[in-house]
Amino acid sequence: MQYQNPQVDESVNVSQEHPLKEFSQLIIGVGLVLLISIIVLSIISEALAKRVPFSFEQKMVERIDYFEPSESATAKQLQALADRLARHMDLPEEIQLSVHYQESETVNALATLGGNIVFFEGLVEQIESEDELAAVMAHEIAHIKLRHPISALGKGLSITIFATFVSGFSGSTAGDWLISNSAQLTLMNYSRKQESAADLLAAQALQAEYGHIRGAQELFKRFESLEAQQIASKVSVEAFRSHPYSADRWTDISEQAASSGWLTSGDLTPLSLAGQTKTNGQQ
Repeated sequence: MQYQNPQVDESVNVSQEHPLKEFSQLIIGVGLVLLISIIVLSIISEALAKRVPFSFEQKMVERIDYFEPSESATAKQLQALADRLARHMDLPEEIQLSVHYQESETVNALATLGGNIVFFEGLVEQIESEDELAAVMAHEIAHIKLRHPISALGKGLSITIFATFVSGFSGSTAGDWLISNSAQLTLMNYSRKQESAADLLAAQALQAEYGHIRGAQELFKRFESLEAQQIASKVSVEAFRSHPYSADRWTDISEQAASSGWLTSGDLTPLSLAGQTKTNGQQ
């Protein structure tokens, strides 16, 4: 008996599907697993971060020169405004606010760890009334009340560590891109939710302080104009923004105003900071 090797069919172990289809399915599957992992990790880290004592936040930043008490007249006026608004916002007793003023062209204000709020000169110069300034201030106080700074820090660190750990095993450029962008998009969406929650608390404080929320309306009109200028020079995509568009933010607030009985019209209080008075002519 003579043994002969049989002829093997060339179609054996050959997939009938196009290789690119299989690769796409693999990428989508990996992406979904990573996205679910990041979302779960985000929820857990956010819940844990909010349990951190506020005193610990203060110790984290007490040695940072950037948050040394501001002695300028403008900083003191901003602090006084913050203290007035805080009375309407039911802050926990352990939370103390410290307002700082930076002479910078940056058009922004931010709330960070330890109850610190930073206003930049570029933003203050854009504002025309105390009501508008109060809208920004109340918004930043709301972030602190809701423990957004420590939540964002905990969430950002946990997701960054997770993304770095997983990307170390991916061994591919595509894997690194998928992981890093999944983490980034999750964080950006979380930030938009923070902004919306802070907007509503701020509007409530404005209604209590001034009897109306027109200051928020004027502020968002101003920001909308600035956004239009930015978009004209550079395309901006909502999915990659940390803040919702100003028009959308005002829409959400006005809907809440209608159901809560907040007034959207009223006289604006002139803004007087460090001897310089700005008055909005609209009444």
